[in-house]
Amino acid sequence: MPFLGTTPTQGFVGANPKQSFTANGSTTVFTLTNPVANANDLEVFVGNVRQEPTAAYSAAGTTLTMSEAPATGLNFYVINKSQAQVTTTLGANSVSTSQLINANVTDAKIASGVDASKLTTGDVPFAQLDNTFTKATIDLSSTTVFTGIPVGVNIIHLALFNGVSSGDIRIRLRTGGSTVTSNYFTAVSYMYTAGSNSWTSTGGLNLTTGILVPGNWGTAKQNLNCTIVRNQTSDDSNPAFSAFGNVFYRDYNTHGGGGYMQGIQTGLGGALDGISFNSSNTIASGKATIYYR
Repeated sequence: MPFLGTTPTQGFVGANPKQSFTANGSTTVFTLTNPVANANDLEVFVGNVRQEPTAAYSAAGTTLTMSEAPATGLNFYVINKSQAQVTTTLGANSVSTSQLINANVTDAKIASGVDASKLTTGDVPFAQLDNTFTKATIDLSSTTVFTGIPVGVNIIHLALFNGVSSGDIRIRLRTGGSTVTSNYFTAVSYMYTAGSNSWTSTGGLNLTTGILVPGNWGTAKQNLNCTIVRNQTSDDSNPAFSAFGNVFYRDYNTHGGGGYMQGIQTGLGGALDGISFNSSNTIASGKATIYYR
């Protein structure tokens, strides 16, 4: 039926706490778990028969006093009516799956940083991984530097496509807006063909040149995939990194080949803020893409 005046707030009623006692035929005073103001706040049952307030018992605070001691073996308990509350807040552990509308748990209700194992029982979907990375692409014929990389970045993927330079290409890290040229150690190993059936190997160690060195292949087009990982024992003020990558170079039927590189940076001397592609000569062309998180 309709209401006159303000409609009462809809809510949820909490259950009245039940407390049982052991009757022994002699004890008349019992301690309540929850305090009450007077006997009318309690419903007392002896042998499952409700007792009359103030006549059969009195109550104040946490003390219940029976006029007569309940006989041994009788079912003796109280219902504390003063604990019943009307609230607009659901009680803890009171919502189950059946109360949720299908497709209504959105990203806004999922905490950031939730472990992927909580979202799927199988492999993590690729889309979930891809969304955690930031992506940027540059044209190496006009710019050779990625800037704005977060201080606490943990992993960086680099891809170089059709890079051309008559000089030695190397990848270096930046801090404070400047490229760092020291504290690198790179091991390289390449295989290439000078002719269609002539294979030669080259390799060695490059000290302080860069964290990775794709090398110098004249006008050959270089393609590179590499990963740079932060050393988690280093701090933001002087981080260290390790890297590994694969390079493929080609100039159609003239020569081509492949190889790999591994490198470390023992201490950047400041917070990481960028990555650069350098060469002992001009990088004429090529595209580079970075993914980081």
